[in-house]
Amino acid sequence: MSDPDRRELEALRRAIDDVDDVILRALTDRAAISRKVRELKSREGTPQFSPKREREILDRVEAKGAGDFPKKALLAVFREIFSGSIALEAPLRVAYEGPPGSLAHEAARKRFGASAEYLPCEGPRASLDLVHREHADVAVLVLESSVEGLLQPALDALADSELKVIGELEADSRVHLLNRTGNLGDVEKVYAAPHERQSAARFLDDNLPRATVLDTRTPAMAAQLAAEDHGAAALGGAILGEIYGLQVARGNVAESSGEHVRCAVLGARPALRSGHDSTSFLVTLDDSPGALLHILKPLADRDLNLRRIQSRPRPLGEGEGARQFRFFMEVAGHVTDRPLITAFDEMRRAVRQLKILGSYPSKS
Repeated sequence: MSDPDRRELEALRRAIDDVDDVILRALTDRAAISRKVRELKSREGTPQFSPKREREILDRVEAKGAGDFPKKALLAVFREIFSGSIALEAPLRVAYEGPPGSLAHEAARKRFGASAEYLPCEGPRASLDLVHREHADVAVLVLESSVEGLLQPALDALADSELKVIGELEADSRVHLLNRTGNLGDVEKVYAAPHERQSAARFLDDNLPRATVLDTRTPAMAAQLAAEDHGAAALGGAILGEIYGLQVARGNVAESSGEHVRCAVLGARPALRSGHDSTSFLVTLDDSPGALLHILKPLADRDLNLRRIQSRPRPLGEGEGARQFRFFMEVAGHVTDRPLITAFDEMRRAVRQLKILGSYPSKS
């Protein structure tokens, strides 16, 4: 590098340091304001997490942009700022379905940031129960999978819970090769759970034919073992790297694109109207001609946009007779909107059971 180029590079680096100092001062000012907001909210008993306010800020940030800085990265930065601001007094407690490193964990981590406290639970009911008992502020459960479709355990848990859906999350399964150094050449053995081992079999054969592959029960266990061994790697999601201090030696090593899940976020209080909302609800119908038409008509009569409808057979209790179906539906609008209020009133007269799960900000 020539001397003029070297001097220019040093000047640019000093300019970056100056900008970083401005960012740090701005974050300090924001933290002070956030603390005052938290104090006011605590006096009124208002929940820490506000889906409406988060959506307003993200929409404003996305609309304004930051020049050449990627919008996707910009939104991720602000989610971490939200997470850190909430954690000024105490971290947001997030119960999620599955073990550490699960797709629900990854989806929650992307939404609520590194400063939240994450509580793994065995199944959807357990995650909801932590919120019921005030051991967690919100719960994240897997509602739908690209592999299994709409999940019956999640529907049953939602049907029996008084918590409200206040948000939705999505996540894609990605299998990475993770190790301590991020260098593929350091890998002598690979720890892998059965599913990850099978999905990355071709990569292992082509790129690490001499490496010993050792079975583990879960991806989290594989990552923990790899973190303790310089010559070892693990197969798993990026979040496991964050948890156990591993780097991505090679990304996306699975043959297929992986599983996609949609998760529901639930809290004890309903989300306020944001102006761009969706409302989820469950309807139980007898298996009879025209039953579905009777519940769709009130929506159509009011020009309400039905965004999603999926059905599952409802488990019948002892003494129950005719076969029943439970429909999971999502409609545009907030539950406090007048057209939705009157539509739900009309629908209740035509169905066996209608349960409103909650309204939440939606981009669509």
